[in-house]
Amino acid sequence: MKKKMIGGIALAASMVCMSTAYAESVVASGPVRFAVSGVGDAQFEYIDAVHAAVPAQDKKGRFRVSNVSSELAFRASMDLGNGMTGLANFTTGISVDNANANTSGGMFGSAKDVYVGIAFADVGTVKLGRMTAAARWNSGTADFSPMGAGLQDDQGMLSGASGQSAVGPQFNVRFDNTLAFESASFGGLSARVYYSANEGKSAAGTTNSPHLNDGSLSLGLQYVHGPLDLRLSAEQRNDKGVLNGTNDHNTRDRDFRFGMRYTLPDGTILGLGHDRMRLSDANATGTQKSLLTKHGTVISARHAFGKHVVYGGFGVGSDVRCEYGNGTACDGNDTGARNAVIAYQYVFNKQMLFETFAAIVKNEARGRYDFDSGGVGPAIGAQSRAVGAGLRYAF
Repeated sequence: MKKKMIGGIALAASMVCMSTAYAESVVASGPVRFAVSGVGDAQFEYIDAVHAAVPAQDKKGRFRVSNVSSELAFRASMDLGNGMTGLANFTTGISVDNANANTSGGMFGSAKDVYVGIAFADVGTVKLGRMTAAARWNSGTADFSPMGAGLQDDQGMLSGASGQSAVGPQFNVRFDNTLAFESASFGGLSARVYYSANEGKSAAGTTNSPHLNDGSLSLGLQYVHGPLDLRLSAEQRNDKGVLNGTNDHNTRDRDFRFGMRYTLPDGTILGLGHDRMRLSDANATGTQKSLLTKHGTVISARHAFGKHVVYGGFGVGSDVRCEYGNGTACDGNDTGARNAVIAYQYVFNKQMLFETFAAIVKNEARGRYDFDSGGVGPAIGAQSRAVGAGLRYAF
């Protein structure tokens, strides 16, 4: 019995020492600040895509419940001393409607911004991981829909190519395998740089094993002064094969985007977004496209009064200009579109709001623009329409 007591005392003393050492370690390195946040956003919608060039391809009206960029995020930070702060961010999409009736889809969607980094006081932050690059960051400047998503989103005019590329342009897709620097603000001016590493680089080979060098670069500038918020972004994505849907090398996808917000004395916010896009494939032959260019413009406004918010937007997507691999120009006439959205929100509190909206994308005879998020998949020449209402809860 005496031996057991001595052993117990020794064990307790050992645990106390270990706990003390751990506590000292925590105190020495600083406390960890940890936060959990999330968004649940779902809408009940009526949608259609009608008046297509081929009537049999119309998508007649149907009802659906849409998940609008719901997410769950875990964030941690720690003071490292000498003006440095360690950061970690893990954000995943959440499927409120279980991935559109896909019973095997599960609750969790794909990773959003996921990174680890260090912030340097009055200088900026270095990050490593998957994150929102400059073009996607800038696309929301003229978009007042919550989370910049849902059928009320009018960014299709900026991010789409009217169905004229084999794969949708990726400028609103997050960067993977990324090293980034986001600067502090100096007199209202800040910058951000993202380099997506060329992990897919391969040696020259056969058609089934092509040479790739898929490093990509994204740059952004922002100037904020009083009621004015100006943004510029430039992005190049290499060897993504967007234009012809190929896996071959020497493809270059470039985007230049301008965004502006201005707040009037009564609190009304005006927004503007303009985009110029260039997709190229140096290895294109015959009637494969070697070049495609287009531009898009979105104007918008938002006004809040009490618990009520109204906003709307109008966008224009241009005809495309394109060339074939054999050197001839391809027909880009009547490939443009127009978009409009109007919405109303009732804000219960900082966490909960109700929203209702109506939106339309009206394509020209050979156009195939779609909503940037929550797309309907219209046929050539169709107009996509939607009305709906939903709830958003953020914590």
